[in-house]
Formats: sequence, C-alpha cells, structure tokens
Amino acid sequence: MIFIASLNTDEPILAKQIAGALSIPKEFLNKVMQILVKAGFLHSIKGPAGGFVLAKDPKEITIFDIIKAIDGTDWFDSCILRVGPCDSQNPCALHDYWIKIKNQVRALLDHESLADLVKDMRNGKRVLQFAEDFILLKKFKTQMGLN
Repeated sequence: MIFIASLNTDEPILAKQIAGALSIPKEFLNKVMQILVKAGFLHSIKGPAGGFVLAKDPKEITIFDIIKAIDGTDWFDSCILRVGPCDSQNPCALHDYWIKIKNQVRALLDHESLADLVKDMRNGKRVLQFAEDFILLKKFKTQMGLN
C-alpha cells in the first residue's frame, strides 16, 4: 500500500513489479492484494494495461484499517497472558497495563494515515527498502521523489 501510494499516479502497477521492488514472494503478495481489493482499498484492473491502483485517497486509509483488513483485530481483543477470557470481571495480572498499551497502539494506528507514511518516507523520516536488483528501481525512485 505504501509503495502504490508513494507512486502518486493513477496508472496501475503489476503485482510482479511490486514483488520485485520489495523482494516479496509474488504468490504471497497476490493473496494480500486480493484481501486489500476485497476490503475496498485497491482496485484490480484486468488486461494488458492492468494492475492495481488505490481505490481511496491515501488520507482516508489509516494504518489500523490496513492491519484490520489483512490480520484482523484478534491482537486487540486478546489477553497477553492467557487464552481464556480476560476482562474487568476476570482480569489477568497484567490486564490493566495491557489495556492501556493496546489503547495507545490503537490510537496511534488510527491516527496515522497512508498519506502520512508516504510523506514521512519522502522527507527521509521512514524508509521503504527496495531490492537492489529491481530493474525499474531508478524509475520508481524518481516517481517517488527519492534519490
């Protein structure tokens, strides 16, 4: 998502180009991309000029939205110490601390948008690691405004 948003273009990009740029197995990436299409964050365009494009403005997509679509929210609903129920009626030893931490993490992920991450990347505050042997690396870095 960061890679696609950072291109700042409406032109579709192929999953194999993203996989090559980021050294991600293509089969794995295809599954993730389909999840993101189903969640409404990407459009999948078929045909020779096809690929993937953002379905929403990056400002409207939070990091929590992406995590929720791909991994779900079990982490936010689970106990850090045990498998069974853990709530205010039946708290574990760390319940009160864990609730505070989960709420802080959730607030942070809800606050940061995809656009925020792209902006930070362009300003050098965050890094998106590219595969050195990616054939279109120079073109993509130029599109993203990176050296």
